[in-house]
Parts: sequence; C-alpha cells; structure tokens
Amino acid sequence: MSDFQVNPRVKSEQSGAVFGRVLVAFVLFVAGFALIGVGSSGGNPTLDPYLFVGGILAIGLAFGLPMVGGYER
Repeated sequence: MSDFQVNPRVKSEQSGAVFGRVLVAFVLFVAGFALIGVGSSGGNPTLDPYLFVGGILAIGLAFGLPMVGGYER
C-alpha cells in the first residue's frame, strides 16, 4: 500500500468571493455563446469576425477565471 496523504488547504477563501467569481464566469460563458451567435449570423460583414473571436475569448476566459489562485502541489 502507498502512503498517500492530502495536504490540508492553507488559506480558505470567503464564500462571497468564490460565488462572485463563479457568477462572473457563468455570465462570461453565456455572453460568449451570444457573441458567437451574433458573429455568425452574417448581419454586419465587417464586425462579425470580431464578435465571433470575442465570443471565443470570452468563453476561454470563463474557463480560466475559476483557476485564478490555483496551483499544483
């Protein structure tokens, strides 16, 4: 058998900060899908590529935002 131990968490974040970060990540995720949809609709050919790429960036940020402050032990 192995001696696997989990290190205790040194610093705990406040619940409000965690909730706020999750809420902002969710809003960015949904807004990213909206931007992708608007960008792929074909309404304005000069602005659509920027909206589409902005949607991809917003979704990427939504996945990366909860990782802030995380590290590998």
